[in-house]
Amino acid sequence: MEILLEKLYGHRLALPQVAAALLLAREDLPALLLVPEDRLRRWRDLSAFGVPVYANPGLEAMEEKALFLLSYEEALAPFPEDPSAWRMVLEVGRAYPRTELLDRLLRLGYARDEDYRVLGEVLELGPLRLEFFGEELERLFWEGEPRRRHVLLPKPGKAEAFTSQKVLHFPGPVYLDTPALAPRELFSLLAGRPVVALGAHGEFPLLELGVRPLPPYRGSLKALERDLARWLAEGKRVHLFVGHGRTLEYLRRRLAPLDPLVLERFPGPKGRLALLPGAFEGGAEWGEHVLLTEALVFATGGVRARLRSGEGLSDPGALSPGDFLIHPDHGIGQFLGLETREVLGAKRDYLVLRYRGEGRLYLPVEQLPLLKRHPGTTDDPPELSSLGKGEWQRLKEKARKDVEELAARLLILQAKRKATPGRAFPPLPEWDPLIERGFPYELTPDQKQALEEVLRDLEAPFPMDRLISGDVGFGKTEIALRAAHRVVGHGAQVAFLVPTTLLAEQHGKTFRERFAGLPVRIGVLSRFTPEREEKSILEGLEKGTLDIVIGTHRLLQPDVRFKDLGLLIVDEEHRFGVAQKERIRELKAEVDTLYLSATPIPRTLYSALVGLKDLSSIKTPPPGRKPIRTFLAPFDPLLVREAILFELERGGKVFYVHDRVASIEARRRYLENLVPEARIGVVHGQMPEGLVEETMLLFAEGAYDVLLATTIIESGLDVGEANTILIERADRLGLATLYQLRGRVGRREQEAYAYLFHPPRLTEAAEKRLNAIADLSDLGSGHLLAEKDMEIRGVGNLLGPEQHGHIRALSLEVYSELLEEAIRKLKGEAEEERRHVTLDLGVSARLPAEYVPSLEGRSRYYGRLAEARSLAEVSRIARELKDRYGPLPEEAENFLALARLRLVAERKGVVSITEDLTHLQVVFPRWPLDYDAKALRQLPFRVELTQYPPGFRLEKKGLKPRDYPEALLQALYLFADI
Repeated sequence: MEILLEKLYGHRLALPQVAAALLLAREDLPALLLVPEDRLRRWRDLSAFGVPVYANPGLEAMEEKALFLLSYEEALAPFPEDPSAWRMVLEVGRAYPRTELLDRLLRLGYARDEDYRVLGEVLELGPLRLEFFGEELERLFWEGEPRRRHVLLPKPGKAEAFTSQKVLHFPGPVYLDTPALAPRELFSLLAGRPVVALGAHGEFPLLELGVRPLPPYRGSLKALERDLARWLAEGKRVHLFVGHGRTLEYLRRRLAPLDPLVLERFPGPKGRLALLPGAFEGGAEWGEHVLLTEALVFATGGVRARLRSGEGLSDPGALSPGDFLIHPDHGIGQFLGLETREVLGAKRDYLVLRYRGEGRLYLPVEQLPLLKRHPGTTDDPPELSSLGKGEWQRLKEKARKDVEELAARLLILQAKRKATPGRAFPPLPEWDPLIERGFPYELTPDQKQALEEVLRDLEAPFPMDRLISGDVGFGKTEIALRAAHRVVGHGAQVAFLVPTTLLAEQHGKTFRERFAGLPVRIGVLSRFTPEREEKSILEGLEKGTLDIVIGTHRLLQPDVRFKDLGLLIVDEEHRFGVAQKERIRELKAEVDTLYLSATPIPRTLYSALVGLKDLSSIKTPPPGRKPIRTFLAPFDPLLVREAILFELERGGKVFYVHDRVASIEARRRYLENLVPEARIGVVHGQMPEGLVEETMLLFAEGAYDVLLATTIIESGLDVGEANTILIERADRLGLATLYQLRGRVGRREQEAYAYLFHPPRLTEAAEKRLNAIADLSDLGSGHLLAEKDMEIRGVGNLLGPEQHGHIRALSLEVYSELLEEAIRKLKGEAEEERRHVTLDLGVSARLPAEYVPSLEGRSRYYGRLAEARSLAEVSRIARELKDRYGPLPEEAENFLALARLRLVAERKGVVSITEDLTHLQVVFPRWPLDYDAKALRQLPFRVELTQYPPGFRLEKKGLKPRDYPEALLQALYLFADI
C-alpha cells in the first residue's frame, strides 16, 4: 500500500472516508483539509492514525506541524495579510525588551491599566501572568498553570481590519472533502497549490488506487460475522473503527468468539480483529487492510439540521368551552364555560350549558357527576336538545324499545353458546402446580381473579369465549400460559395466534423457558420457520405429537390441521383482518377461545360489555410499575434533544416514531445531527422482515440507543431499558395505535416518558384523541381507552341491526346503559344505582379565578373533585393545588370541605343536606336510623333527630357558614354506613 503522494495531486479519488483518513495519515505535515460544515465531526479526531488535527484553527496554530481542518465557510474567513504582526509568541527563556513588548501589546489592541497591569517584573493580562528577570521571560502561567509557550492573539474585535483570507496562510497540500459543495471562489485561492479532491468534481480526473469499497451492513451482524471470519481466515488485518464508547462495549461482547483486540493506534496485527476509536464512515478492503466503521455496520450518516427555540407543553385534559355534555333529564347541551353567581350571600361557580333555541341551564359544579360527555365535536356536532319539551325522554324511550329487542337476541345467543357442547378440562392436582414454580413473581389480585375465571370456563362443559383486557406488561401472557398448561395436561393441543413474527419468537421463548423440564413439545410457526422445521411442525400438529404451536397468520393457512385442538389463544385480535377473523371463527366453533388485548377494538369491547363475550380485566399493575408521564407538544427539536439525552444519561433507550417510510432516512440523518451522542437504528415495514427483526434485537441488546421506526413497533419486543418514546404527528394515529406505542415503554420500575408531537393547529377529533391518551396515563387504562375510541369512532354493527342512529342521538354511554338495563331486566337482576346527594348550603365555595386563572384548569379540578371516590383522593387534589398555586383561599377550602362532606354523605346513604334560617337539615331515605346516641349528645352543637323527614337537624347557632361542612361531618361519622 506504498503510495507516492505526489501522484495524487491534481486528481480526484473515489474513496470511502475511512480510507481517505488512512491516506491523509501518510501525508507530510502540515497539510490542509477543507470540508462541509456538517462533516467536521467525521474528521475531527484522527488520533487512531497518529495525526494531530487542528479544527478551524486561528492565529495560534500558525507554525504548527499538523493537519489543519477547516470548514469551507471558515476557509474564506477574514485573516491578516501579515499573520506574524497579529500574534505574539511568548516562550520561557526568550528576551522581550520592555518598550517593544508594550508597543506590541498596544498594536494587538491591549491598553495598559485597562486590559493589563505591570507590577514591577510581573505583567498580568486576564488569565495570563508573565514573570521576568530583567528582559528574560522567566516564568509563564495560564489560568494558574505553568507553561513553556503561549501564543497571544489580538484583542477580540480587532479582526475587522483583516483583508486576507484564512486558507491562503496555512501551508501544505490541500484535500477537499465533497468538493461539489465547495464555494466557487475557493478554487481561485488554491491556484498553484497541490490539490486532491475526495469526491466527485468535474475539473479533476479520476485516479484508481485499488481500493474496494464495502456495501453497508444495515445492522445485519450475522452478515458481518460471516465476512469477519472470512477475512481473518485469509490473514487480513481487520480494523473496526467505533465512534461511541457504548458501541465498543457492545461489540466486544457480541464479537467475543473472534477475540477482538482493543487498540488505540492503527494498524492491528495480521489475522486479528482490532477495535479502534474513530467516528469515520464507509468501509473498504485495501491490500492487506480491511477498514470497517460503526456507521457502515449500523448504517448511520449525517446531514445539517437547524434548531429552533422551543414551545411549551400544553395541559392535556380539561372540560373546554364548546364540549357537548349530556344531562340525564335535559339531554345534550353545549358547555359555554363557568360563571360565578351569588345566591343569598353565598358565591358558587355554575356550569353554563346552551340548549336549542338559546336555552340556558345553570348547573352547580357539584352536579358534574350527573353529566356525561358526548363525543361530538364542532367539526361534527350532535343535535342540541330543547329545554322543557320532553324531547330527550322521547328519544330515550324510542331507543329503549330497540334495545329491549337487541337484549333479547343477545341473551338467546349467549344461551346458545352455553348450550353448545364443549370439552371440560377439570383440575389436575398433580399437574397444575408444576407451571407455577417457574413464575418468579406473585400474581396480582386482578391476575388471580382472571386466572380463576379462565380456569372456571375451562372446567365448564361448554366452549369458553373470554376476553382478557389488560395493559401492556400487566401479565396477560401468564394467564394464557397457565390455561395452555391445563389443556395440555388433558392431552389436547393449544394454538396461540399472534400478529407479528417478533411476538411469535418472544412468546415462543417465554413458553419454552416456562415449560422446560416438562413433557410438552412447543413449535413456532411463522414465515421465517425453516422449511424442514415447518414440515415437522405441521406433521406434529396433524399426528398430535406437538402440544403447543405459537404462530402468526401462517397458522390460519388451510394446510395447518390439528389432531385435537382444545384451546385457541388470540393475541391482539384487532391486528387481524376480516378474512382472518372469519377463519378464526371457523377454528373456534366448538373450541375454548381466549382473547388477549391491551386495547380491545371497539366492537370486541362492546360485545364484552354487553355480555356476548365474558370479560376479565387486569387493571392493577405489577408491584413497582409507575404510570407513563405523557406530554403533548408542538414539534420542537430542542425538546427532542433534551428528551433523548435525559434517557441516555440514565442508561436507557429511546423509541422515536416517524410514520412515513419515504422520509424516514432523512429523519435519521436529521436526528444524528441533532443528537450526535446517540446511535440510531431504523426499522420500517418495507424492509425485509428478517432485517426488521435483527435490528430490533440489536436495539434490545444495546447496539443502538434510539430506534427510529414507523408504527411497525406497536407490538414488538419487550425492551426493558426503553423508557422514553417520542411520537411525531401523533394526531394522525388512532387511539389503539397510540396506546400500544406508548406501551412500548414503562415496563420496569423506572419512570417512563411519552412525548406526543403534533402540528400547532389540530382538528377537534385529533385533539380529543390526544387528550384522551394523555388523560389515561394511569396504568391499566387500556380498557377505558377502548371505550373512548368507541365514542370517537362509533361502534361497528353488532349482530346486524343499525344502532348508529340511536348512538348518534343519545351517545354510546347512554345507549350502553339502556342496553345493560334491558339485559338486567330480562335476567331479573336488581339494579344498583350510584347515590347522588343534594347539597344546598349557603357557603361560598369555589375555586376563584384569581387562584386558578385558566378556565381549563378550574374545570379540570372541578371534574376530578366531582369524580373523586375517596377522601384520600380529595386530599391528594388539595395537595396538588397547594403545590401548584400556593395556599388555598377560604372559598377553595370550603369547596374541598363540601367535596369531603358529599363523599361521607354518600357512604351514609344521605339523600339531601339543606338549610333553613336556624338549622341544617340532613335527610336519610328511611327510618329508623342506626347511630351512636351517646357520642351525638357530646357534640359541641345541638343535634335533634327528625322522623319526618327521616334524619336530623343541626342547630346553626354559634357556627359560621365556613364551619358547616366540618360540623356536619362530625355528626355524620356517628351514623352507620348503608
